[in-house]
Amino acid sequence: MAEILIVGKGGFGDVLPLLAVARELRRRGHGVRLAAEAHHAQACELAGVPFHALQGLPDPDRERPGSAWNAARRALRDTLSPASLAAEVRALLPLARDAELLMGNQLAYAGALVRRVLGKPWVFCAASPLAIPSRHDPPTWPYLQGLQRAAARLGLPQRWFIAPARAATRVLMRPQAAARRELGLAGCGHPRFEAMYSRQLNLLAASPLLAPPQPDWPMATRVTGFAWFEPEFLGDDAQWQRLREFAQAGSAAPLVFAPGGSLRTRPEEFLQQAAGACRRLGRRGILVAAPRFQQALRLDGDLAVTGYMPYSRLFALAGAVVHSAGIGTIGWGMRAGVPQLLLPAEWDQYDNARRAERAGVARSLAAGAGDARDLARALGELLDDTALAQRARDAAQRTAAEDGAAVACDALQALLAAR
Repeated sequence: MAEILIVGKGGFGDVLPLLAVARELRRRGHGVRLAAEAHHAQACELAGVPFHALQGLPDPDRERPGSAWNAARRALRDTLSPASLAAEVRALLPLARDAELLMGNQLAYAGALVRRVLGKPWVFCAASPLAIPSRHDPPTWPYLQGLQRAAARLGLPQRWFIAPARAATRVLMRPQAAARRELGLAGCGHPRFEAMYSRQLNLLAASPLLAPPQPDWPMATRVTGFAWFEPEFLGDDAQWQRLREFAQAGSAAPLVFAPGGSLRTRPEEFLQQAAGACRRLGRRGILVAAPRFQQALRLDGDLAVTGYMPYSRLFALAGAVVHSAGIGTIGWGMRAGVPQLLLPAEWDQYDNARRAERAGVARSLAAGAGDARDLARALGELLDDTALAQRARDAAQRTAAEDGAAVACDALQALLAAR
């Protein structure tokens, strides 16, 4: 049996698929450790996977108020900080020396460097389809989405945007390029794309309904389907019972609003708009918010508020789900067979929304594009779309049957056996 080190960076949607794979590898008898940020320790404990914290450097601006743009800029700075990257490399080197194989996700830049320093086999495992773009299925890029919409109206090819996106990303990734030079590594390709990919095995832990394989992807790329992992430490049985009773008390299933990304960290305005949209539609609603934001909400008997809980439970109650188009949340919505209204605002959310709309299971509305009236109108159109609702139910059977963790582990074991 092999010893495997998994490096995961990012939010729950980025790391939980890795944990699903880690849990399945351990079930098959392999030794697995996961190195990730401290907020993933509880999920690792639930999965029974030994955990090593990757400690970032303190951010003196983190607690200061600011716009969503400033929050995104700080997150980008944290991710690309040369000092943080160097600290992560130093932390990973002793962990990786005894590993037979390293695996990392699309934000595991330190892991991709360490595998080259030590000459270890490497497997790239992404949750987001944007991590492996294709000219045959051009993605929607963050910060370029407005230009891309304008180009589409003029009939211009979307593949034209791949080159500027790669160029802009290369500029942002200068810290990674500098770190490679300091470590004596050169000629590894684009630090965001080719330098992260593996010659042995690349895994995309998303549904082929959203990301069908493309001919220009890296060699040895496998779409596994969603790798399901339930963070059961979120919520509790009493909270679930209250929500179920609330949902059953109405004549129609409630609308569920589950903000993610920057909307999760600053949800006050969005949740007030969500409450207003429910009132305009005459529908009951469940609003998901951290406890520190709940007291500011103006609620009545047709609105319930809850902390975070497993989406398999929460979405089973929903007549429709409104969220930020995180790829994992889209997956749980597809598995529940529920129509989705997507509010992309950053990073890969625009491309995820494009894919879900193309699959026919969701509609999109730009986050911050309007007020409660606009949100209510978009939701009304979604709820009236009976064809979309049927497509969502049809997709649920296929999505629920996906077992990305098992598919990934089969591919990993085949790779290990061939060494």
